Amino acid sequence: MTINAGNSPRGVVRLAKTPGIPQENDVNPRISVLSMAILAGLLATGNAIAQDAASPAPAASTTKKTDAAKPADPNANPQDAANLGAVTVTGIRASLQKSLDLKRNADSIVDAISAEDVGKFPDTNVAESLSHLPGISVDRNFGEGDKVSILGTDPALNRLLLNGQTVASTNWTSDPNNPDSRSFNYSLLTSEIIGNAQVYKTPQANIDEGSIGGTVIVNTRRPLDLKANTLTGTVSYGYNDRADKGKPNASVLYSWKNQDNTFGVLGSIMHSDKIIDRQGTEVFGYQRVNDPTDTNPDHQFNPAVVPPNQQGVYPTAVNTAWFQQRRKRDGVSTGLQWKPNDAFELNFTGLYVTEKFNNFNQSHYGEWSGSAANATALGFQNGVATTGSYDANTSTYLDGYERDSTVNTGVANLRADWFGDGWTASSQVGYTGSTGGSDGIWNMQFQNFGGFNYALDGEHPQINYNSPDNPSAALAHGAGYSYAPSYDRERYFQFDFSHDVAWGPLNQISVGIKATNHLDGQDAYTANIPATAYAGTSLADLANGGTPGGYLDGLDSAGNMGNWTTIDPGLMKAYVSSLVTNTSLDPKATYSIAEQNRAFYVQGDFAGDGYRGNIGARYFRTRDTVDGYNSIGNGNYAAVNKRSAYHDWLPSFNIAFDAAEDVTLRFAAAKAIARPRYQQMTPYVALDDRTLTGSAGNIDLKPYKSTNYDASAEWYFSENSVLSAELFYRRISGYILNTNVAQTQYNLTEQHDDVYQMQVPTNAGVAKVKGASLTYQQNFAYGFGMLANYTYSDADTSNDFPLPYNSKNSFNLSPFFEQGPWSARLTYSWRSSYFTSIAQLQSQQITGIFRELDATVGYQLNDHIRLSLDATNLLDETYMVYNNTPAQPLNAYKNGRTYMVTMGFKL
Repeated sequence: MTINAGNSPRGVVRLAKTPGIPQENDVNPRISVLSMAILAGLLATGNAIAQDAASPAPAASTTKKTDAAKPADPNANPQDAANLGAVTVTGIRASLQKSLDLKRNADSIVDAISAEDVGKFPDTNVAESLSHLPGISVDRNFGEGDKVSILGTDPALNRLLLNGQTVASTNWTSDPNNPDSRSFNYSLLTSEIIGNAQVYKTPQANIDEGSIGGTVIVNTRRPLDLKANTLTGTVSYGYNDRADKGKPNASVLYSWKNQDNTFGVLGSIMHSDKIIDRQGTEVFGYQRVNDPTDTNPDHQFNPAVVPPNQQGVYPTAVNTAWFQQRRKRDGVSTGLQWKPNDAFELNFTGLYVTEKFNNFNQSHYGEWSGSAANATALGFQNGVATTGSYDANTSTYLDGYERDSTVNTGVANLRADWFGDGWTASSQVGYTGSTGGSDGIWNMQFQNFGGFNYALDGEHPQINYNSPDNPSAALAHGAGYSYAPSYDRERYFQFDFSHDVAWGPLNQISVGIKATNHLDGQDAYTANIPATAYAGTSLADLANGGTPGGYLDGLDSAGNMGNWTTIDPGLMKAYVSSLVTNTSLDPKATYSIAEQNRAFYVQGDFAGDGYRGNIGARYFRTRDTVDGYNSIGNGNYAAVNKRSAYHDWLPSFNIAFDAAEDVTLRFAAAKAIARPRYQQMTPYVALDDRTLTGSAGNIDLKPYKSTNYDASAEWYFSENSVLSAELFYRRISGYILNTNVAQTQYNLTEQHDDVYQMQVPTNAGVAKVKGASLTYQQNFAYGFGMLANYTYSDADTSNDFPLPYNSKNSFNLSPFFEQGPWSARLTYSWRSSYFTSIAQLQSQQITGIFRELDATVGYQLNDHIRLSLDATNLLDETYMVYNNTPAQPLNAYKNGRTYMVTMGFKL
């Protein structure tokens, strides 16, 4: 099938949409009839077992009983851990004790956080809490952790599971490189419903495949584990000093159970409202001077300005950016638990969250990549044009983008467990769905002329405009409207069975099957607005005053780069909507991928005098069907369909030795795989018609494969204290790297083909990651204590580029105090720079060193009410991105400090 950009393919029925009036995307959390029928049959069997169990229970098995269906069951180790000590403690010390008990009693190499961890750290989500663990670092592009890297691997190579299952994920952007596309939206869960979160750094056969760095399993609370009529919650007010605004937040959980402790219901609601105000400077990329391969006359400098023998690069544009976003989140969750006797248990978990992301992004810049002849001076240092000036014939621009997005996420999971004499069985059936993307994107560009000069200081680019800010002289140069709803959903069925045995050291055999059907995709639409529609419109018609006082504070802004007339987002949105007469399919950004996974595992648990562990293998088969469109030139696209399949066996081995009463040694070896992000496997294309840059997918991508080795030593030298060291090694083949390639794409703005610099994912070769981490935790006298960890991760690759997202060094320091009603905690996190992708001229795009200082102070007013003051990003750290070296800056952003006053209650 061949279609033209802007025309919908025949046979596809699409709902009309009115510009400027976003429509809701609904999640359809229905479970298939077949799956429910299977579960009903299993429940009937369980009912019979329950009736038989009414008679005196059989003698308990004396062998170890590990629930194979619950690789990270919060009731497996935490309850046992709670009984280890005679003294019950609460607060920070309690949370650390629970986390340490989870780690110590695990058969694999595991780190954990408890519910109190999430509440006691001044963290905005689970990702932030995880960042305090050794070997884990997060990316904070928008001021809060949204990408989690484990043991130096790309965030896309790690999975987060909710109660052992995938949670569908979409985003407010339409980014094909979104690592959350196979992961989990960390912001969906409040601390009240979290039982614990465990990071499995080594694979086990009974844990879903798909992670190379590690698997994070978040377990929610269960009503039978809580006291009857438990009521807990928080009311808080958060304030960001850069936005100079604040919003209230609240959450509440209620849990009930009957007197027999056989049936319980838990429910929670949450509301979150956050203002993000990110201010920064940007460079759009670099080009070579006197490049013999570049014949474009617009790129040729005057020989008097750039001598013919001069070598080096120059920035194509310097921009000041202002990103404002309001993030509203409302959610409900529920848990039902029925345990009529010791032989049967039924659990239902439900979650539904609606998120509103409305943001306005403005960019004010001088662009001279196509105006080399207008340069009057360029000054070079070490091959970089660090200073330059351009005459009054060079264009300056102001871009405005209003994006509205609604993200809906739903989860429904039903689980039945049967417990017999030396055996357990478990069945799960569930559905998860999410819709997101953009409800609407309205944009305009205004063009002016005037000379300017720039300077690069190694961190923050500077630009100074020679002409005064005159909104009447800035005329509309472009306008656009588009929307791209996305969807992600999965249905699954799982059955696990384990039986106690006495086969030498083997004390339990577990087997299980799992089937998932996953669908991920996006339908993109755009409007073609002719230049005649907005001709004569100026910035003065849609202006909204100017940049605020304090704009770009901390970024060493100079001259008038921080003073310009801003666009009124409401006026711009209404004006662009009035120009839209119709929308049509945007084939280059429309795709779908259907993925079918089938898995089977067998695992043996063993134990002996001073040792324990597990050995097993997991077999999986994956089938993908990709649909989309490929460009064939001149704005025409051809439908493409590709099917692929792959399978493999993944063996795993974990062993723990109790070398002494307080010393545990561990070793693990395994094969692992990680699948590419869904969007990366499609012919998806996103273009910037002004900068002639973009990103695209690759339907020929293969999965990552890795061989993992891990070892650790843990010394529990006193109560609630540990000193441990871990060694890890990963050999990753087929790892995916975003490379920069030139591609011919259709320029919808200019209505002709152009050559774009595209970021395209490719299987880049082999990477070897090796490193070590150290952890120290101890309680001191008078209520003081310390947590500290350090991770070293070194990577070698088969090409000249580093491994993406691998920071060579990272550490966390967290001294704390807790005595009487007072508690306090200070957390300092630091990670070294890391490579993310290949940019123009085959350069390396590097995210710079990042450090963050957070603090929290709490006071327990009485048995029911706790007050706290939290502060994050106290250093107002700059998020830096550069090209090869800091001498070629790309992005420098400030997100501001956030303060939150919270009242927590528990009845």
